[in-house]
Amino acid sequence: ADARRGELLREGLVFAIIGAPNAGKSSLLNALIGREAAIVSARAGTTRDIVEARLDLAGVPVTLSDTAGLREASDEIEAEGIKRAERRAEEAQLVITVFAADQRPDAETLHWVGPQSLVLVNKCDLAAAPDHIGGVAALAVSARDGTGLAALRQRLAEAALHLTGAGQGNQLTRPRHRAALTEAVALLAEATKAHPPELTAEALRAALFALGRLTGRIGVEEILDIVFRDFCIGK
Repeated sequence: ADARRGELLREGLVFAIIGAPNAGKSSLLNALIGREAAIVSARAGTTRDIVEARLDLAGVPVTLSDTAGLREASDEIEAEGIKRAERRAEEAQLVITVFAADQRPDAETLHWVGPQSLVLVNKCDLAAAPDHIGGVAALAVSARDGTGLAALRQRLAEAALHLTGAGQGNQLTRPRHRAALTEAVALLAEATKAHPPELTAEALRAALFALGRLTGRIGVEEILDIVFRDFCIGK
């Protein structure tokens, strides 16, 4: 379990945003990341393929996936987009189901509502939002005027921390991981002392190398250097 959580911390999580056409999924994505990554239109079915954006939530890298609206497809291209949306939802660590306050909950999106999903009711500036949908508590938001977005970011951050186990203090269970991190901390402390620039640079380089051993981002040549240096091979 710890190994899987560590992998999720390194590679990041996927949160899939799904819902009916015109529920405001693309507007929510844009509001969360602070820029227009997805095209927003009043025309239903604008999003045909998955639009993704990276977000940092409480130090956890997360990919937000805006997907095609769930409905009976009008053509082959839209059908493929819906198929990809459902596949993305199956792969995601969290499914964000989006309903519109001014529309009745649709069966296609209700299918994805469950204890492990986050239920949003968008467009609460247009109509009253229900407290629950499909037996799950719903969060009222408005991508247009920003209502509920702070609470949404908090909920997403909490989900990211829960899914990765970050903040629980149990990630570094292997002795070599703890040793690498301890070494990196000591080297960074050394780098902050009054030294000539070249010594400071060397301490920083060594600290990065130690962190590389922790994350696995070290090349073959570096590994061979460690083997020959630490195990006296060839001496």
